Amino acid sequence: MINELHIKGLKSFVDEKIEFSNLTLLAGLNNSGKSSVIQALRMYSSALNGMSPLLCGHGDVSDLRSDFVSNTDDILVSLDFGEGKKGKMLLSDHSVEKPLIGPEFFYVGADRLGPQSFLPLNLSLDARPKVGDRGEFVFDFIEKLERYGFLLPEDLIHPASRGETFEYVLQGWLTEIAPGVEFSFSTNKKADISHAEIDNYRPANVGFGLSYTLPIIAATLGATAIAPTLIDQDDWVTEWENLKQKNGVLLVLENPEAHLHPRGQTAMGKLIGLAAASGIQIVVETHSEHVMDGIRIAVKQGLLNSEKVKFHYLSKDKSGLTKVDSPNLDANGKLDFWPEGFFDQTLKNRSILAKRTR
Repeated sequence: MINELHIKGLKSFVDEKIEFSNLTLLAGLNNSGKSSVIQALRMYSSALNGMSPLLCGHGDVSDLRSDFVSNTDDILVSLDFGEGKKGKMLLSDHSVEKPLIGPEFFYVGADRLGPQSFLPLNLSLDARPKVGDRGEFVFDFIEKLERYGFLLPEDLIHPASRGETFEYVLQGWLTEIAPGVEFSFSTNKKADISHAEIDNYRPANVGFGLSYTLPIIAATLGATAIAPTLIDQDDWVTEWENLKQKNGVLLVLENPEAHLHPRGQTAMGKLIGLAAASGIQIVVETHSEHVMDGIRIAVKQGLLNSEKVKFHYLSKDKSGLTKVDSPNLDANGKLDFWPEGFFDQTLKNRSILAKRTR
C-alpha cells in the first residue's frame, strides 16, 4: 500500500509530500492541484507499465514542469510503500527513469462518455479487464468478470443483490441510484462492440446519471472482486489475481458524484468506504460534501476504521503554489478542524438565507 506520494517540479507542486491511507480524499477549489495529484499517479503507472508518462492532451515536459523551478529541473513522482520499499519516476526533457514497483492500477476519469448505446470491446493483447479512462470498456469489463464468476467480499454485497457474483452485486448498487432499475447488456465479438439497455431503453433515453455512474461502480466492485478459483482458469485470470495479490490494488476515481442526486452521492461515498475497508487502496477527487458524508457515515457505523481515511484540502497561496491542509477524522466521523473552503459552502449559504432583511 502507498503510504506517501512525493511530487517535485510538477505544475503547482515544487516539493510536496502527501500522506495516503486505504482511502484518500482530495478536495479543493478548481485549479488548486487536485487533478495534478491524480495526474502524477497516472504518469507513474504509465511509466511502470512501459508506456510514456506524457499523458495524451497534457503536453510535453516543458508544459508540465513547474514555473517555480529551473527550466532544466527533472519532474519527480515517488511512492513510498513502507518497509523500505520505494518507487520513483524521474522525467527529464528527453528521458524517463521508470519505476520498478507499483500497484495494479484502476482509473476512471471525470471525462466519462455518458449515455452510449454501443461501446467498444477491449481488444488489446493485455487481456486483463479494463473499464477504460472514460468508461469506454465498461460493458466488456462487466461481461468478463461475470463470465469468469468473480465474487465480491461479503461486506460489499448490497442488500438488494440477488447473489454475490459481480453482475448481481452491480445491479444491487445501481438501485441506490435508481430504485428498481433493470440493467442488461450484450457483446458482439464479430462487430467488436457491446450494447446495453436500461429498463429496456437505450441509455440515451434514460439520462446521464446511470451512464456516468456505471463505470465508477463497476471499477470499484471490480477492484475488490476475486476469482472463485485459480484452477483451470485462463492465463489472464491467474496472472491478474497474482499481480493484485503481490502488488496491491490502487483505484483512482475522479468526480464519482457527477450527475447524481445527493442520496446517490452519499451511497457512492459509502460504497467507496466499504471497498477501501476490503483491502484495496482508493484515491478520490471530489467536489461533493455528500460523497464525503457517505464516507464519514461508513466510519461512524463501524464499517471503515477512521485511521484508514485521509482527507486533504488543496488550495493555492498568493504566489500560486499548492498547499495541503489535512484534517483528521475520529471514530464518530467528525473532523478535528475544517479548513477554509472545505465543504463549508452549505453553512455559508444558510447563514445568508437566515439573515433578516428589512
